[in-house]
Amino acid sequence: MNFLRVTFAAIVMLIGVICADAVTPLRQSLDRSHINGDIASINTWKPELPEIQPIGNMPANDAPEYIEDMLSFANKYIGLRYRRGGKTPKGFDCSGFTGYVFRQFGMDLKASSSAQYTQGDKVETGDLQPGDLVFFGGRAASKTRVGHVGMVTDVNPDGTFRFIHSSTSQGVIVSKSTEPYYSRRYIGARRIR
Repeated sequence: MNFLRVTFAAIVMLIGVICADAVTPLRQSLDRSHINGDIASINTWKPELPEIQPIGNMPANDAPEYIEDMLSFANKYIGLRYRRGGKTPKGFDCSGFTGYVFRQFGMDLKASSSAQYTQGDKVETGDLQPGDLVFFGGRAASKTRVGHVGMVTDVNPDGTFRFIHSSTSQGVIVSKSTEPYYSRRYIGARRIR
């Protein structure tokens, strides 16, 4: 039994000596690379990441960074009541809401939805981005006379979108462009930057 213990102890010591001999050159190599500045270059190395590809045929979102803050700000008013002619957090009509939100980010919009439709640049439905203004006909389902405005919150690859707005029946809400009331009345979009 003692013979086995002695043999086992000798084998363990031999393994320790072999490992120590193998580790020493590696440790010295690392020490030399630190002296040569190689470690510093390893610490500053950054992997080359692939370019992010847009989903489907949609362009990559190049909306300004503040749009996310603008939408967050707008979302704080979800549930606030509709108020005809309202332009403050006491109550908004549709153009009062978009005007108020944009004003907080240094952009002045005109007073009515039809006047806001004359501002900025026209945007095709397939090129919509969050923050774009979307316009709809009024209650008569007109496709020629603007009666309502909202702000795009997100866009699907098929071109449908959601938008935040102040509706006469529910106040500030988020709606879908596919809802029959809005899909029948959609007129167009404008980008204010």
